[in-house]
Amino acid sequence: MALFIGEYKSKIDAKGRIVFPAAFKNELFLHSEKRLVVQKDFYQKCLSMYTIEAWTILINEMKSKLNLLNKEQSEFWRTFMSNRAEVTPDEISGRIIVPRRLLDMIEANSEVAFIGLDDRIEIWSAPKFEALTMNEDEFSKAAAKYFG
Repeated sequence: MALFIGEYKSKIDAKGRIVFPAAFKNELFLHSEKRLVVQKDFYQKCLSMYTIEAWTILINEMKSKLNLLNKEQSEFWRTFMSNRAEVTPDEISGRIIVPRRLLDMIEANSEVAFIGLDDRIEIWSAPKFEALTMNEDEFSKAAAKYFG
């Protein structure tokens, strides 16, 4: 399974294309299918991007916990599945096209930050990601709290 590591920034061009980081593209093409699923994150104002393999594992686990004959659960599933898209990096240029409706959800207008989180990638509006990141002191306190 692909392992995504690192942080990269990329501009959004006039046609909505974004250069997918070369390190991520190489990892994807080496270990996985070339298709990715992008969806709005549950909790943050970012997009989460999964390989088809990781996406399949995630949705199968989620579906096993739902009763789709229950109205509320069925509506949740419909909303969850509608806020996603499939993208494939161009093999030569490495560009991807993320639908504008998804980019609008995270307020990404001109530049995005790709953040590798091992089995998935987060896509943030670059200014929002910079404002969100913990400072060194906050990070040290959190590390001590969770692992100290």
